[in-house]
Amino acid sequence: MRAVSDALRTIHDVFWIVLGRAPSAVEARDEARGFSAASLRILLMRLLASPEFLRTRQAWLAGREPHGDPAGVERGLASVGPPTAFVAQAYEYLLGRPADAGGLAHYVQALERGDTRRQILRALIISDEFGRHHRTLAPQSGTLLRDTQLCELANPAKWDNEEWLDILRSLGLSDDKLSMHRKPYEFTQLIYGCQRLGALREDSEVLSVGAGHELVLYWLANRAGRVVATDMYEGVWQDVQGREGDPDVIHRPADYAPFAYRADRLVFMKMDGRQLAFQDHTFDIAYSLSSIEHFGGLAGAAATIREMGRVLKPGGILALATEYVLNGPPHEETFQPEEIAALVDQPGLELVQPIDDRVYRRYDYTAIDLYQNPYQTPHMVVRFNDTVFTTVMVFLRKR
Repeated sequence: MRAVSDALRTIHDVFWIVLGRAPSAVEARDEARGFSAASLRILLMRLLASPEFLRTRQAWLAGREPHGDPAGVERGLASVGPPTAFVAQAYEYLLGRPADAGGLAHYVQALERGDTRRQILRALIISDEFGRHHRTLAPQSGTLLRDTQLCELANPAKWDNEEWLDILRSLGLSDDKLSMHRKPYEFTQLIYGCQRLGALREDSEVLSVGAGHELVLYWLANRAGRVVATDMYEGVWQDVQGREGDPDVIHRPADYAPFAYRADRLVFMKMDGRQLAFQDHTFDIAYSLSSIEHFGGLAGAAATIREMGRVLKPGGILALATEYVLNGPPHEETFQPEEIAALVDQPGLELVQPIDDRVYRRYDYTAIDLYQNPYQTPHMVVRFNDTVFTTVMVFLRKR
């Protein structure tokens, strides 16, 4: 009976120190069966990897109060034992080691000065030492399933991928799901894909076709060896869509920069994407974001892709975003699914993975009417009259 009583006492203390609550009757009963040093290690591993503990730690790291009844938690922690025993057990259960003399004395004195036991636990749990220890116990804790595909329709699931969101934020763009928009998706997916494919390096040569003065150009200039932005910089694009085709950018690119950038790494050039004035095998990355649909229909878009492929180095990456019709009649500034399939089927180029064209069979959506109010968000599926479309993003590798 004494063994069972000791086991229940230990289980009680572990639950209060790690989770800030007492074990339920069922938890206490189940954990006490055959309790041993080995089962204590298993219990600690399970609790420290639990969502319940992770939420507490995340709240403390963010400076928030994790407990609905802090006073009640403090009363429960007082039942663990006198200050010295409490601190010693906190070290054992949270850091996986005995308390050193200095640490033990420091925290016992803090309690005697009036600090709460919750403050002691918080200090240990947000410490670098605990972070290192926790990663050895539960290296995947807090890692959610996330969408990592590259070739796809503009995908709302990317707003749940922290790696992807970090790139979005580095562009200075909002990560709010209510602000979800195809254009930030294109910028971020471009970078995400090029990084995942190992193409974006400090010495990479990058070509943008139909570039305008998009902010991603300036971002790339800070991370690549050279970025060449090409566009016709004429026609309607001089006056609409944020003056993306403003020819002044060729001579005064800094006037359009959204943030500081390495000016020596970025050059703007007036050039037709269907006839690129570069030698074969010049670039590591060639990309075009929602531009080739304006290059003269399917024939002009295909010619542009072939030219981009020509100037790529072997093994180089061609990234392309354009308009993909989900349903409705043809429209001159969009492509039907079979046309997309024809566009990416070019000699010497191959998709890095199949295109996921089922994204909007998984999501309910309302298409934004681009004639009535093009500024609504979320802005992932849009329409011209009865033609409903979104962005398709593909990555091809040069053989």
